[in-house]
Amino acid sequence: MHRGSAAKQMETEPVALPGYARILEEVRDGGLSAGDVARIVGVAERQVRNWTSGGNAPSGRNRDRLLELHYVTRQLRDVYTREGAEIWLHGRKRSLDGRRPIDLLADGDYDEVLDAIERLHAGAM
Repeated sequence: MHRGSAAKQMETEPVALPGYARILEEVRDGGLSAGDVARIVGVAERQVRNWTSGGNAPSGRNRDRLLELHYVTRQLRDVYTREGAEIWLHGRKRSLDGRRPIDLLADGDYDEVLDAIERLHAGAM
């Protein structure tokens, strides 16, 4: 392959996102806005944008909360489309005593939300 063809091929190949940018893209694809992510993780929305652009990476508690949120949204996407996941996360749920999953996530109650998602998987809701 001559030099021009290699350059042309590189232009058309998708660019892989760095680790946290990819994770944030998947979380956003799980029905959450950058503002939602910021609220749940406990940082300013500007910080989420910095992570998305690769400007810096989350650490400590912020990293742990982001990774928990990533796991939650991936589990939810096994059940719903992006729009369905967004509706589910922002709406009150009888199975959660009328609370909204997004509020529970912001309070750090990941396990309670994961239990509700597991019931969705099992068809109990």
